[in-house]
Order: sequence, then structure tokens, then C-alpha cells
Amino acid sequence: MKLNNNICTKIRIALVTILFTMLFNISAQAEELVAKHGNLTKERALAANNDADNWMLNGRTYGDKRFSPLTQINDSNVEQLGLIWSADIASVDGLSATPLVIDGVIYMSAPFALVYALDAKTGETIWQYNPNVKLGLSFANGWTSRINRGAAVWEGKVYVATGDCRLIALNATTGSEIWTAQACNAENEDGMDGAPRVVNGKVYIGSGVSDFGSRGNLAAFDANTGKELWRFWTVPGDPKKGFETKAMQMASKTWSEGGAKNGGASVWGTIVYDPEFNSLIFGTDSAAPLNAHDRDPLGGDNLFTNSIVALDADTGEYKWHYQPVPHDAWDYNTNMPMILAELKIDGKIRKVLMQAPKSGFFYVIDRTNGEFISAENFVPTSWASHYDKATGRPVELPGARYYRNKNGRAIVYPGIWGGHNWQPMSFNPDTGLVYFSAWNIPALYETKKDAMLGGLLVDSYVLGTDKETLSGRGSLIAWDPVLQTARWKVPQALPMNGGTLTTAGNLVFHGTATGEVKAYSADAGQLLWSAKTGSSIQAGPITYGVAGQQIILVPVGAPAIARNALPEIGTAKNARGPSRLLAYALGGKAQLPPAKEIPLMAEPPKRFNSKETIAHGKDLFNMSSCWVCHGQHASGFGGTAPNLRRSPILQSKEAWYQVVVEGVKSNKGMLGQSHLSKSDAEAMRGFVIEKAWEEYQSQTTK
Repeated sequence: MKLNNNICTKIRIALVTILFTMLFNISAQAEELVAKHGNLTKERALAANNDADNWMLNGRTYGDKRFSPLTQINDSNVEQLGLIWSADIASVDGLSATPLVIDGVIYMSAPFALVYALDAKTGETIWQYNPNVKLGLSFANGWTSRINRGAAVWEGKVYVATGDCRLIALNATTGSEIWTAQACNAENEDGMDGAPRVVNGKVYIGSGVSDFGSRGNLAAFDANTGKELWRFWTVPGDPKKGFETKAMQMASKTWSEGGAKNGGASVWGTIVYDPEFNSLIFGTDSAAPLNAHDRDPLGGDNLFTNSIVALDADTGEYKWHYQPVPHDAWDYNTNMPMILAELKIDGKIRKVLMQAPKSGFFYVIDRTNGEFISAENFVPTSWASHYDKATGRPVELPGARYYRNKNGRAIVYPGIWGGHNWQPMSFNPDTGLVYFSAWNIPALYETKKDAMLGGLLVDSYVLGTDKETLSGRGSLIAWDPVLQTARWKVPQALPMNGGTLTTAGNLVFHGTATGEVKAYSADAGQLLWSAKTGSSIQAGPITYGVAGQQIILVPVGAPAIARNALPEIGTAKNARGPSRLLAYALGGKAQLPPAKEIPLMAEPPKRFNSKETIAHGKDLFNMSSCWVCHGQHASGFGGTAPNLRRSPILQSKEAWYQVVVEGVKSNKGMLGQSHLSKSDAEAMRGFVIEKAWEEYQSQTTK
């Protein structure tokens, strides 16, 4: 049977119509799926405070208060909390990132820039991404790769920064790469480990390290394409080459040679956004060399090191700065968490920024212009007595600047770890208190011309053995920022404890170095609940709601320096478990999966007889900055920077030399120390063997 042309034409039109309809529906469904995952828009970000079930930004809201209005879990029922699920994260280097939760999906990053998407109700993995970070490019590259402080989400994309200097955008639904931007040069002693911040279609990320010559900066990229939009340098470069901005020209006057010839002021930590003034605010690191006299003998302020800096979020133009520690000599950087709030001070409402950084002082400054309001010490400080209210500058104490002393030495409080580091802090508007971990560890600063860390050695263990030095030197503090005093304080067994979360249920959640997550009453500091996790905790907990249930989510596993600073004895010995996300809710009955036990240590090689050789080896170990990755006692506490005392290369003089000096494992991030002679390398091995015997004898005498 033949069909006429009109009928054939109608059939063809109908088929084409059906096909286009099907394709349109599939496309619409795909768009709906993409919108469902990672659906953070400008409007949702600005209204985040009213979206209690989600934790869409690093600090939950742009103010970074880490305060949740959820009250299902409160001070009257928190003792009913129990585990509902756990999810192992493939990181032997611990966790320092804050999880994000958007519409039932958790986005979590880990060292080596691994990114996970998990179901917020069950903890099941939706997708996982591995950027295959390249190692061996520089010391900074290896260091930053082993840390990752968080991801960011915006309009269906997840953003993460890598230790080999890539800023990457992922599809929030599938985890596939959308674009990659080269944000720094890892071969030039740089790398990135910070959490990106996304605002109004721009992704901001800072440089990661400035201890070995890299020049600090913060850059903005187009969130859709990865195109670089602008870059703000934090210290002036070579003045002969001119200055990129008026701010750099201004800063150059605070350097005796007009610029920072060894770089400095990296932006590895907190970046906050103030929507009221469209300000992007961040803190900066110190500069090399740390010996301030060698860096700038004329004693200039060295801007913008150790500063809080505000830029126009659209253009990157300088707005204001405040420098808590001018001409720093102790590595008192200001990369630590910042909180934006309104406080009633002297009868007036002030729009403020609050920070408790390494210097040991709690700062309150005006976030409209950077004006100093107040500062008081929250731990003992032997470098400065107080701050001058008129100038906002510290009044330094005699002897703290070690390079001016006849012996070139000084024991200073706080030490290089600071009084508080990167661990998140929180602010409860109901109590008016800021909650954070603090530690009281001094350091011996000693000038050493050839030290890799910039003209000095730093020993944080100057009071005796590990246990004697660290026990009882930590606390959880509830700080009144108006009165500038502690409302309450809870001593902790060890110093470096985790970040905090506070809620409208009159609660503060806090993780400890000894592997416990605890809940306190926010107003009085009464311990109401605790649970053992088997892993030391440094990151900050969060809370969210899903299917009508409030969940407390805790990342566990000690990262980097915090891991190295933990003693292997006493209360920390049972906190060496894996990196995990642990979810708690009322009535939870799940059991914590068992952690892998650490085997007993085999007998180390024969000890060296010469105390002088061992002492020389210790100096070399510190001068070469081996302690940065492996800890000051060569323990490493596991991780990809291993416990050298248990390393098989310790058994062989030849193998030790090949790894430590010749760099045969540089592709793993262990760069060779070519400046060491064979006798130097052997002295260093003698020091590590001595430390190995200390561990071996401690386990056999228990």
C-alpha cells in the first residue's frame, strides 16, 4: 500500500516532534538533576542563616560564626546522642576540612585534594574524585599536598585547591572535572591547601606557603570558566620592577630594601566575605627568614605580613588592613579563623571582626575600616605585655627578640605553634561567647645561620619529655569578646584540640586530641555528653538536618603538625585511628568500626655512643626542617610522612643516605638534602636511632 506524500510528511513531522520532545525532557531532567546537587546560589548564600538544615558555607554563613539555630538536640537531651553511621575517608594524613551539606549531600575534601560526595542521611558514597596530585616539585609542594582545609560549592560545581597549584571545578552531581586553572607555581616553593571561597560567581584562593621564598597572594577566578580575573600580592616584589598596585607601593615603605626579596605573607587560611561592605577579608603568614633582623635589620613593619587585609570583592582593590604583630620574629601569623559579628561596646553597636591567632591575644577590630578596638591575652604571653589602645600596636617585653640577646636565644610564650592555630572557632549570639581551643606551649628560639627555616632553630619541647611538656597544656575557652576575658575554661589532657560548633540548643561541641567528641553547655561549660572515636580530632564538627533528624557530623583523624605534636604515650596512645566522618543523632545505636592496631616496634639498630654526634644530628634534623613533616621527635605519627623511627631505611647507612641526601624518593615528596655530607647524614641517623630506642623502651616497660 502506498501512502501519499502528505501523509508521509505528516508522519515525519510527528516523529521529529516526538524525538525533540523526548530530547527536551531528557535535557530538562538532566538540568533538574544538576540543579539538585550543589545548588548554592547568591540568594541562598545570603540567606544561609535561615536555612537551618544545610551547612552550605565553610562557617555555615558568611559571618563564619559556626552557629546553628537547630534545637532538636539540646542541653536537656544531648546525653541521648549515639552514632548512626560512619564513613571512612582514604587519608592517612588526617582531616582538617569542614564538611559542607547541601540538600542532603555532604561534600568533603581530604589531603591530596581528594573530594567525596556522600549521602547525608546514610553516609554512603555518591562519588569520589582524585586529582592525582604530583609530588617532588618543591618542599612546599609536598607539605601543602598533605593538607586540605576544605572545598567550596557554587551553582552545581565543587571547587578544590591542590598542592601542585591547581584550582579545580567539579560537577557536583558526577564528580567529573569541568575546568582546571593553574593558580600558582609549585616548582617555586608554593602550593595550595586552603579552602576556596566563592562569592557572586568568583572563586577566591590564596597561596599556601611563604616560609621558603614564595611571594604571597590571593587570586580571583571566574566560577564558570576558571579564567583569572585579578590577583592581589601581599608583599612587594623587586622595587626595580615597579609595583602592581598602590597598596604594594605603600607596603614597600615598610621594607628596608623596598621589597620582600624572600617573599612572605601567604594566604593559606581563612577567607571571609562581608556582604554588608562587599569586602573580602583574609589573614596572612610571616615572611622568610623568620629571624627578623636578618630579614629587615632596620626593623620595618614588613607589610602585609602577619596582617588582616580587606579588599573589594569585585575588583581586588585594597580597602584596609590591621597588623597585630609588626616585624614578626616568632611566626605569629594571622591565617587563623575570623568571625564577623555585631557587639555592643561602650554603649555602641560596633560591626566587628574577631580573631584569636597564634600570638596569644584575642583581637576585636572594626570591620568597616580595620580600626583597632581591643586585644587581651588568652594564654600566657612573654613576647608582649599588652596593646596600646591609641596605636593598636603591641608593647613588647625585653628579651623576647632572641636575636638581640647575647646568646641569640630566648624561651618565648606562646611558641611557634601559637596560642591557637587553624582549628575553627564558633560564636553563639545567645551567650555572646566565642569558643575555641587554646594551648600553652613555649618554644626555644635560637639563631642559627644555616637553618633552612630562615636563620633560626625552634624547639617546642623545652620543658622536659613529651609527657611532661604537653600534659595539661590545652583548654577549651569560652571567651567574652566585649569584656575581653574568659567566661569559663575547661582544661584538656593535651594541647592541640579540635575546632568547635555551637548551637541554639545551648551546646558547644568540641573534639579532643585524645580522640573524644564532647558536648558542653554553652552558657556554663558543663560537660553533658562525650563519645570515644578512636582517632584524634582537629577539624570542626558541623550540624545539619535531614528527613526531620538533626545530625552532628564530626571529621576525625589528626592532620599534619597537630599529628606530629601528639605524644605517643599517655592519653594519646589510643587516638591513632583512621580518618572518618562520624554522624551522631538522638537514639543512635550504631557501633564504631574497629581501628587497625599499631604493631609493636621491632628492636632498633645499635645506638650511637657519642652524645656529641647525636646532638649534632638533632641540630641538623631541625636545621633542615625535617621536623616540619616528621615531627620534632621523628615520629611522624603515621601518614605519608612516616615515622622515621620505624622506617626500614634506618637500618642501613647506605639506604638512609640515598633517601635523605640523594633524594631517591623525591617522587613521593621526600626531597634530597644535598647540602648534607655523609657524616652529617650519619649524625642525623644517630639522632633518629636514639629516638627509636626511646619509643622501643617505652613499649617494653609498660
